Amino acid sequence: MMKKGFKYLIIGTISILFLVYIFLPFASNYIGWYGYSKWKYRHGTDNIQMSKNRNIFIKQLNYKIIDSAGFKNFRFTPYLEKGFKYGKHFSEDTRIIQNSSYPYNICYERNLKDSIVLRFTEDSVKKLDSSDVVWGYSKTPYLKDTLMLIIEGPREHAGLIKIW
Repeated sequence: MMKKGFKYLIIGTISILFLVYIFLPFASNYIGWYGYSKWKYRHGTDNIQMSKNRNIFIKQLNYKIIDSAGFKNFRFTPYLEKGFKYGKHFSEDTRIIQNSSYPYNICYERNLKDSIVLRFTEDSVKKLDSSDVVWGYSKTPYLKDTLMLIIEGPREHAGLIKIW
């Protein structure tokens, strides 16, 4: 009787380990990807190399950091890319946005280690064809006007960046 109980304990433990290590990560990934429907939404890249790898890079933009509020080694590079969405089954698939009034993303590469926030000024938001919290969107593969970004740091230091 004791051997039979021990056998069931081993089989039960192996079954639980199988569920925890094999099935749950698969289920979590499936629910996360399909639950959030990531392929339905517009995306942008975080750096020029990623944009080039996806074959959506258009050009690097000119810029001048007017004041970096004393941030050391602050790095910033703006660029234009084609707007895109992820493929339905995986994020490495790039689907160029078609039939959009704003087919281009205005993105920027920066040091992500800094605890700073970059956002467009109110005037710049009015100059953009469209925007959200992170990116600006354009109807044309070039900027029509100079844009300004505000640099906000952890201790409310502020700086400015001019993009053209």
